[in-house]
Order: sequence, then C-alpha cells, then structure tokens
Amino acid sequence: MAENGLYDVLRMGLSSLRAQSRAIETVGRNMANVNNPTYARQRVIFGDVSPTGGASVGVDVIEVQQVRDVLLDRQLVREKSGAAALEAETAAYERGEAAMGETISSVSDPSLAATTGSNSLTNAMAGFFGAARQLSVDPTNSTQKQMFVQTAKTMTERFQFSNDRLAEVQADLTDQVSNDTDKANLLLTTIKELNLMIASQESETGTKALTLRDQRQARVEDLAQVMNFKTTPLPETPNQLQITATSASGVDTVILSGGTTLETLTFDGDALRVASSETALTLTGGSIKGHLTARDGALQTLRNSLNLLAKQMVTSVNAAYNPSGTGQNFFDPAGTNASSIQLASGLTGLNVRASVAGGAAGDSSVAQAISKLDIRSFSSTSGDAINGTMGESYSAAISLFSYSLSQSRMNHENQTGVLNIVRGQRESTSGVSLDEEAAELMKFQRAYQASARVISVVDQMLDIVVNSLGRG
Repeated sequence: MAENGLYDVLRMGLSSLRAQSRAIETVGRNMANVNNPTYARQRVIFGDVSPTGGASVGVDVIEVQQVRDVLLDRQLVREKSGAAALEAETAAYERGEAAMGETISSVSDPSLAATTGSNSLTNAMAGFFGAARQLSVDPTNSTQKQMFVQTAKTMTERFQFSNDRLAEVQADLTDQVSNDTDKANLLLTTIKELNLMIASQESETGTKALTLRDQRQARVEDLAQVMNFKTTPLPETPNQLQITATSASGVDTVILSGGTTLETLTFDGDALRVASSETALTLTGGSIKGHLTARDGALQTLRNSLNLLAKQMVTSVNAAYNPSGTGQNFFDPAGTNASSIQLASGLTGLNVRASVAGGAAGDSSVAQAISKLDIRSFSSTSGDAINGTMGESYSAAISLFSYSLSQSRMNHENQTGVLNIVRGQRESTSGVSLDEEAAELMKFQRAYQASARVISVVDQMLDIVVNSLGRG
C-alpha cells in the first residue's frame, strides 16, 4: 500500500509537470505575440484527473482558451466598417478639392465657405466681366478686345477643367469600388477556406484551432473595412461562421455559410450585387459605401451646379451679344454645360463687337450689357438655370461642397474616436499584457519547481524502500 501510495504521488507530480509546462508554453506564446494585433490572449484551464470520480490523482490541462468577448468583436467590426466608409468619403472629397485646382475652406457653416487660388473659376469669371467693363469704357481699343476674348476663353477652359477633373475623380472612385469588390470576394473565399480548415482540425484533434480562429477574425475585420455585414455562428456547427448582408428590400441575404455556400459579389456601376440572384445590397459601411456616397453625392451635385452655371452663362451672354438671335453669337449655343462651353466658331479679338451689329461708332451697349450680367440676379422660377447672381450661384455650389467635406471630416474624426475606444476595450480583454504574463510565468514556474521537488522527494523515498528491502 505504501508503494502504491508513493507511485500515485509520483504520477501526480509528473502530471503536474506536464500541465505546468503546457501553461508556461502558453504564456510564452502570449508574450511572443504581444505586438500582433490579430492575436487573442490564451489561457490554460486546469482540471482534476480522476478516472473513477473519486479523489484526484493529478492535474491536467483540459483546454487552452482564447480570451475573447464576442460582443466586443462584433462591435469592433461595425465600428471599423463605419470608420472605413467615412475615411473613403472624406478622401474622395479631398481629391475633388484638389481636382478643382483651388482650396475650398472647410467650415461648419456653408455660408462661410470660400475658395482660394489664382486659377479658380471665381477669378476667371471676375476676369471676364472685368474685361467687359474695360471694353465698355474704350470700345474701339483693340487690346481691350483681345483681352475680352482671351478672358472669355480662359473662363471656358476653367469650366471644362473643373468638370473634367471632377469627372476623373468620379471615374477613379468607380474603379476603386470595382477593386474593392474584388477584394471582398477574395476575403470571402479566404474566410470560407478558414472555416473548412477550422472544422477539419478541430474534428481531428478535439481541440480548438486557435491560430486559425485568430486568422479568420482578422479577415472578417478586413472585410468590414470594405463592406458592412453581419456574422453569426451556424447552429449545428458553432465553429463555422455565416455572413449575411442586407438587400435593397431589407432582407438578410446569405453570402457565406460555413465552408459550403459562397456567393460572388459584382458591381454594375451603380450597386453591389449578389451575382447569382442579381440582388442589390444596401451598404451602410465600408469603403465601397464611402466611395459611392461621394461619387453620387456631393461630387455629382457640384458638377450639376457647374453645368447649370455654364448654361446660364452661355444663354445670358449670347442674349446680350446677339439680342436678335440672328447674328453672330459670343458662345457656341450648343455648348450649354461645363464640359462643352466654348466660344462661338470664328469669334476672335479682331471681330468681337462692343455694340450691336451696325451700331454707331463708340457704342458700347453690348459690352455694358455683358458686364452687368455679373450683378444680375436670376431665378429658376422665371425659367433661369440658376438662382441669384452667377457669383452667388457658384459660391452656393462651393459652400455645399465645403459643408459636405467639413461634415465628412468631423464625422470621420468622431467615428475614429469611437473605434479607438472599442479597440481599447477589446485590447484590455483580449490583448497581451507583459506585466500580467510575467506574473503568470513566475506562478507556473514555481508550480513546476514544486512539482519537480515532489518527484525528487518521492524518488528518494522509493530508493530508501527499495534499498531497505534489498538488505532485508
């Protein structure tokens, strides 16, 4: 009985050595991944070894667990998705500002917005109307005529430049959405493969595939930066994830289910769709949402405003320059938007008129009429293309764009703050603390040393028993 008792103690000591060694290995893994943002801290769960349900005959590591809060993981995914959308939207507006070739003041009050830059459309229009006033003072001066035509040409080029550059930004955003769609498909494929690998490894080993689960969570968070979605574990296989997105009709659409169902996403230029059913998805987060919001929102609104202003400029100046409608026009009447506005064919500084055709020498009625358009107030209710003066119309368009830029920046800043708070909360739960791990390491080291000491003592006792029996 004594010998059996000593052997039981020896087995307990050996089991403790193995368990403490496993715990030290886990602490070492935690410390090695202290700077790995996708790693979740692990901890060992000890349990009694009691085959018959009676007294404990040792200790073993029942499981190595990840320290994760599922709710925090889900919230972080949502916040990352929202931050990515606002970041993409803000970046698009800033590219639009750069494309305009002028700095737009970013203010919370749209009425206070302004533009700066020597090549701004504001300066181009002011130069054109200023040249008209100079010509009205000296209608026969050839230099003033040349200047009048040149400033008009500069203004039309500025209209075209602004429109074309904004159109390029919109085209780039469309291309970026296509690229992001490809990225989303690649991430979904990777998540599906990880689902399969997790199921296979956990089925074979009976333990959780913690590294693969970390990798899957990282890919889910990467996907969240492209589009918004919901993740849920499958009821029959909790280690498998299902990903759903909301359709335009408000119905949850499965785009990935475990390792079996995988839908391909496509972008048709207007909406993100599920390829197999052509179901349009409603996006509320992710870079795709941000790109489309900017492309179809403030950028398009600014282009529309430029088109209306160009149309008003063409019709008003032509009406003043060619009041009868039968003579030479100043602007090409077919070019009534920002992309096509241009001088009438054949108009030069040599043949431009300061008065109506056949007017008396020194008459500058046409030049005066054109110069007064600068302060004329238009009204859409009267059939005009714009409201207010041309300068006010452009300022209103810029103010609205400025407000969108300002709001987007502010919202992005606020969302980033929320994201950092949630990230900090998860870090405090799942992140590795070197101080805590050092304390754990010391605890397991001492336990290991104590177990080794127990084995040494039992070994000495057994040696005494064996030697004593031998002498007997």
